[in-house]
Amino acid sequence: MTQPDRMRGAENQRAQERLCRELLISGLYDQVPLAQVESVITRDDLAQTVAAQQELALSAIRSLVDAGLMEFDGWEDLPLDAAMSRVYDLFVNHYDDPGTWAFSVWLKLTEAGAQYARELKSKTAP
Repeated sequence: MTQPDRMRGAENQRAQERLCRELLISGLYDQVPLAQVESVITRDDLAQTVAAQQELALSAIRSLVDAGLMEFDGWEDLPLDAAMSRVYDLFVNHYDDPGTWAFSVWLKLTEAGAQYARELKSKTAP
């Protein structure tokens, strides 16, 4: 791995951590739609290309759900890979039609996620 590759990997990791933190704290107030995931990425300039934005969103969502911090509203009984396949289809294959995906996928905090989000919020409060 070259030095630029390592730097890019570290930047991607920081972007994912920042996105996950935002989504967790937002989840304290309401469920988080896929539109908000994309909005945070765009607002905070966390990824430069559409493909990179999609990859970041998918990896952050998978990470949060896999860690038991968030779950898909309405898809709680669906295995993670099946749920992520649906998200991929909506968010990547139909990206040019936000009406298809923006509010069709919702994330909500689990009990563990709510506890962790409160801790994160208290650490970032002014």
